[in-house]
Amino acid sequence: MKRMLFVFNPRSGKEQIRGSLLDILDIFSRAGYELRVHVTQGPGDAREIVARYGGRMDMIVCSGGDGTLNETVSGMMKLKKMPLLGYIPAGSTNDFAASLKIPRRMTLAAGDIVEGKPFAIDIGTFCDDRYFMYIAAFGAFTEVSYLTSQDRKNLLGHQAYMLEGVKSLAGIKPCYAGGVGGKCAGGELCLRYGDQYQERRRI
Repeated sequence: MKRMLFVFNPRSGKEQIRGSLLDILDIFSRAGYELRVHVTQGPGDAREIVARYGGRMDMIVCSGGDGTLNETVSGMMKLKKMPLLGYIPAGSTNDFAASLKIPRRMTLAAGDIVEGKPFAIDIGTFCDDRYFMYIAAFGAFTEVSYLTSQDRKNLLGHQAYMLEGVKSLAGIKPCYAGGVGGKCAGGELCLRYGDQYQERRRI
């Protein structure tokens, strides 16, 4: 019998999985999967569980927002043998699911997982232990998604991120780079890659 690890965030997207969970499990069971179900308990939990049990599975399915998906993929990247990955979107924005046209209706997404055709996706990495699938960012607003509380996302949806972004504006301050070999000093902002200065702009 095929084995599946199903990991889901119960609080994502106004806890919408509550009304669909039994139907989802039924779809997977009827498709011939022996299920191991894990309810995430906090940040980093999905990554740890997937890394611990994923190597014994034929399929790993996660349900939650983009953060839950990222944790799941990060856990999978630690496995020697890569199982298939399924995703049931349940977050506030679900950007990745929208880009792949994964159904927002959870039972339809579950049906696609067991009946659809697998396809490859690219995984990027930096610092050897941080992974991303479709976007990586740095700069003034990169912490917004982490600072936005789950309760606020459940209440406001996508607007919660915008509100947190506005709050962070007050903390933005200019950054000055000191001179290195006389190439950059004072009020100039330098972007350095390797030993080459790629850009120099007055701030």
